[in-house]
Formats: sequence, structure tokens, C-alpha cells
Amino acid sequence: MGFIGLPAAGVNSPAASIETATTTATATVTATAPGPTEASGTSASTSSSPAVRWSGMLLVSGDFNLDSVPPGGDLPTDGDIELSKISDGQEAVLRSDRANLAVVPQGEDPDSARCAALAQTQGQRITDLPVAVGGKLCLITNEGRSALVIVTAVHPQAQNVSVDVRIWQKTD
Repeated sequence: MGFIGLPAAGVNSPAASIETATTTATATVTATAPGPTEASGTSASTSSSPAVRWSGMLLVSGDFNLDSVPPGGDLPTDGDIELSKISDGQEAVLRSDRANLAVVPQGEDPDSARCAALAQTQGQRITDLPVAVGGKLCLITNEGRSALVIVTAVHPQAQNVSVDVRIWQKTD
């Protein structure tokens, strides 16, 4: 048989000294709808960045003007940027006598304002700037537009370079 212990007279059981606390918690849930989605499936930027004037791939073998639509070769005095040579078959050597070229930090995908800021604060008129595949440059065109140039392929035998270019509308 079991033994059931009873508290002695005048002694409280431990269970009798436990206080009960009651707390009320309120949670607010805020849901936001996703922003517009671009064709690539990424969220579109809602910043006040100017519209893209022209965007696409170019095959460059010399001087090219980013203010024409589509961008293309022009007289050397009218160009924004020029492929001067291909170094070791791995890098495009770009130059500009008219625009400040700025190297975009690795992993960054600048918008118009960031490209303009990079070109203005870190850009240089460079006679020869080697840029490897995947390298990005920002500049301000002769007519004042921000532009992003990404080297996508170097073709040593053809002595040309494939670039992906994005040029934004001018801001006033």
C-alpha cells in the first residue's frame, strides 16, 4: 500500500505559494504587396532614377558614341569611349579622352545616380584602362547622360569586344 502524505498543521504546501500571472499580448501584422516585377522576375526599382534611354549588347572594335541611338561608331572626336586594344587576349583596353571612366566596385549594379556619382568622384580620363570580362565602368556621355558599360566577352582574333550597355535619359 502507498502512503499519501498530508501537510502538517500550519505548514503550507509548495503548490499553495505559487502565484499566477496573466499577460495579454497584442501582435500587429503588416503585409505589403510586392512591387512591380520586371521581365527578369526581380522587383522593379521604385526610385526616381531616370528612364533607360537605350540598353543592349554592342560589338565594339573602335570608338563608339553612347549618345546615338543605337550607340555606334562615329568620328573619334565624337566618341565617348574607345577600344584601344586587347591585352593578352583576356582584357579589353578601353580609353576615353572626353569622359571620366570609373571602375564599378565588384558586386555592385549601379543605377543612374550611382553611375553618375562614381564617374564624377572617382572617374578619370584614362588613356588605357584594362577591363576583364565581367568588369563594369560608369561614365557620363558627351551629352551628359550616365552610362554603364559591362565587358561580356573579349574576341582577340576578331580584335573586338562584346559589351552590355545601359544609358539613362539626361536629368535636368
